Formats: sequence, C-alpha cells, structure tokens
Amino acid sequence: MHLPDELLLEILSYMPRGAQSQSTLASFCLVSRQWYDVGIRRLYDSPYLEGKHFELFVRTICPSINAHIRKSELAGLVKMLDLSHIVHQGNKAITARLLGRTKNNLEVFIAPQASFAINCWAALSKCTKLQILNLTLVSECISYQALNQTVRQLPELTEIYLPRCSNGYDGGSMSMNVKWPPMLRHLQLSGHVHEKFLGDINRQPNSFPPTMTSLSISHCPRLGAADVQNLLRNLSNKLLHVELRDLPYVKQGRLNNVMEWVPDLKSLTIAIDYIDVNFGSMPQGFSPDMWEHAKPLESLTLVTSGSRDVDGQTSFMPVDLFELMDQRFLGRLRYIAVAKSTGWQREEEGAEVDALELLLEQLDQENWQKRRWHYKGLEVPVDCGIGYRFWCQTAQGKMMRSRLRMLRQQ
Repeated sequence: MHLPDELLLEILSYMPRGAQSQSTLASFCLVSRQWYDVGIRRLYDSPYLEGKHFELFVRTICPSINAHIRKSELAGLVKMLDLSHIVHQGNKAITARLLGRTKNNLEVFIAPQASFAINCWAALSKCTKLQILNLTLVSECISYQALNQTVRQLPELTEIYLPRCSNGYDGGSMSMNVKWPPMLRHLQLSGHVHEKFLGDINRQPNSFPPTMTSLSISHCPRLGAADVQNLLRNLSNKLLHVELRDLPYVKQGRLNNVMEWVPDLKSLTIAIDYIDVNFGSMPQGFSPDMWEHAKPLESLTLVTSGSRDVDGQTSFMPVDLFELMDQRFLGRLRYIAVAKSTGWQREEEGAEVDALELLLEQLDQENWQKRRWHYKGLEVPVDCGIGYRFWCQTAQGKMMRSRLRMLRQQ
C-alpha cells in the first residue's frame, strides 16, 4: 500500500522529538523502503545516545577505524551530536572519530564528561557548519590555546559554552591573541577564567564580533565582582543579555549597578545573593512621569546561588521589585521569573507576594488580551502595560502602593 511522501511527512510531524519517540521512528523506518527513505533523516538528525544505544550508533557511523576503507552514508545525516549522557561507554578516540565522520553537516556538539581531550580538537576544527559548541560537562583541563585555534576555524559558530572545571590557564607568560568566530552571539564563561585568560579577553574587547550580544558568567569559583565589572564595561556597547550566577567570590550588593555597566541591557538573570535593596540605583527624584529615562530591561530572572553570607535586613525583596516597577524605573519589564529557592513564597513574606499577586488579579484579563504580560512559569507576574498606570491612580491602587511602602519601612 503506497502513501505519498507528503502524508508520511505529516505523520512524522506528530511524533515528538526526544528519547521517547526514537524507537517509534526506528519502527517507522522498518515498514518499507519508502518509509525508510522518508524517516531515516529524522531518526539520525539528533539521536538520543546512552548505554547500548551508543555502542550501536558508533558501529553504524564508524563501521571501520579508517574512514577511507569503509564509510557510512548515515554519518552525513547527523546534525546534533549530544554525548552528555555518555560516561563509561566511550573513550577519547571514539569521540574524535565520531566528530571526524559527522563533520560535514554537524551543527550542535555537546561534549561528554570524560572522553573529550586534546585529540578531539583537530576533528572539531573541521566541523565547519558547527553552530553550538557546548563543553560544559568536560572534566579535564582544556587548552585555551587549542580552543582559540579551533573556534576561529568555525565560521558559523554562534554559541560557546566553556567547561565548569576549575583547572588553571596554561597560557604561560605570553598573552594569547584571542579571536572569536565572526558570527558569535553567546558566550558562557565558566571554570578557571579569573587570571590570564580573562585578562587577555579584557585587553582585546574588539576581538568580539558585532553579533556578540549575550554573555553568561557562572560556576567561576575565583571570579570577583571587580572582574565581572571590568568585563561587562568592556563589552557594554554590545551586550543585551547577561546571566550572573554561582560566583562564590561575589558578595552581597556588589552587582547592584549591573544595569549601569551595561546601559542597553534587555535581559538579566542574576542571583539575589549579589544584589540588595539598592539594586537598580534609581536616582533621587525619579518619578513615573520620567518614562523616557526608564531602563530598557524587558526580562528579569531572579535565582539564588545558596550563599550563606547574606544580610536578611538588606536583601532584595518583592517590595523592592514592586517599587522599581511602581516608579516606572523598570517600566519596560515584560517577563519576570523568580526561583522558588529565593524564599519569596515563605509565610513571613506572604503579604509582599500577595500584593504583587493582587496586582495581577486586577489587570489579568485586560493585559492577557492585549499581550502586555508574558508568563514563563512564574510565581510573581509583572505588568508592563498602560493599564498599570491607570490602576495606580485608583483608590485601590494607591492603597496597595501605600501598603508596600509601609512594609519596607517596617
């Protein structure tokens, strides 16, 4: 029984991508030669690899050690090579071999924890269509020189994630000429980047391409607030999105002025351990009428790094966030997410959270219809619409604002 290819593709569109549908896709390909031709690309596009499945995948993609002896036509179908679930099944030689076989069309590579080493850099440098390089899980010390030499040969690379390991920078006494890919958009700095490597980056801010708009700094055990400030200031004319979390050396309140260091910032993810009641640096005399001077921040995500060196009396609280919104200093916020680990849902702070929730109850229907609010699984909603200003002038709005100010004074 023959079905047009268009109908088979329609059937495939209803199959969710992921590990759960992989066996279903394999069965789909076994129905007939036509079904195989239609479904095989989807099956090998981004395979889920773990356990015995990884061993079978390696034997399929690498039927022989030497590629010139026996090649696999399926190797060219792989666009995403995710080895994050591989721990004991692979080795460094196999990782390098897989990169060498899939180099023609590989777009995303997530390195394994224990089987990525120096012999993989040469094969990685030949993946000229690579767009995302994720080394987050790599546990061995990487060579920043090898990383620099590799990424400059990947013209389509847009995202780089450095490993979280805390090994030292092996740059020696000579500075490194850092050169980033011409299409780089996002860089995640992690691990041991507080010494010469960060110094080389700060000395060459122009090496970042104009497309570089997003920076994440996390899991850096020795990085201080001054290092973060210097880097953000050097890249202030480029950055629109910043993430700052899991930085043990950064103390409370040291990152209050992050929006001053990056004046065009539109998206910020920050741990409340690094900010306090002075976050935002709202100038004296700022009023809701000064709308044109409001910060351009549109998205704010608040998390916590679990620091114990935090003064509860000066911690950044829901009432402080509401005050920034109430004065329209953050009047352009459209998204907000607050992690449960911040403790904003505890009983003793329930009044402050309830006040923000009451604001949602008053404007929910109007703002949902007019797309002024956006939700990301939030505990605390944010209004960014004109309706908020009208609500503030009502008796109920004025009472709520007065209540919040009293909470802060207490």
